[in-house]
Amino acid sequence: MPENRIFAANRAGKIAHLLQFHHPSTELIELAAMAGLDGVDLDGEHGHFTLSEVDAICRLANAYGMTVTARVPAIDGSVINGYLARGVQGIQGPHMETAEQAKILVDATLFLPEGERSWGPARGNVYGHTAAIKDLHGGNTEFLADSNANMLVVAQVESRLGLENIDEILDVDGIDCITFGPNDMAASLGHPGEPGHADVTEAHRHITERVRAHGKRLLSDRMMTVRATTIVLDALRTHMSDYGDDPAGEGA
Repeated sequence: MPENRIFAANRAGKIAHLLQFHHPSTELIELAAMAGLDGVDLDGEHGHFTLSEVDAICRLANAYGMTVTARVPAIDGSVINGYLARGVQGIQGPHMETAEQAKILVDATLFLPEGERSWGPARGNVYGHTAAIKDLHGGNTEFLADSNANMLVVAQVESRLGLENIDEILDVDGIDCITFGPNDMAASLGHPGEPGHADVTEAHRHITERVRAHGKRLLSDRMMTVRATTIVLDALRTHMSDYGDDPAGEGA
């Protein structure tokens, strides 16, 4: 598989920039490439993507030299493998609350010896073609190592239980980054609809402190996502604010 553009940007001392969207769109991939973004991020938890659509997205994004990451709908090995088999190179596991869940995420995402990812004849595994794998990576062993080296594994901690178990989650080898879920964290802490509540801020501060103590990273250390729906809504609202009351022309 291609080099992960997120890691490449980080090695150059920069964070990566990805366009996040919630429904399949080849046009958005093309626009992201035209704007110079490093990749696209699929919200498979709150969006809707079939595996065929994920496959097409990965194929086009990779053709533009971009990386694809995804928040999966569940921390489940078969679900995660479906995304990876299409060519996704970064998995975000939502609602991470225990070390056991973190281990499931790692095992499903990384090949042996770091994990237990299944290897089948799909696009994300070079179609399982021995000669092609040798041409591209030097052999099966090298392919497994390259895949692991270019895979981003992210645990999303967004509940009181996840907060309480943050050290155990961080102790799991293979978890590269931690990210937040402010709205769900607010609800879990008894403040639904208040992601800016002081208790949420304190929870995020504590998680950040523990991430640093374990020598790991926040996802925001590596990348920034720009949400497609937010960009469109902001632009349209600005347009209506600037021009919504313009008078009709004389010939109207």
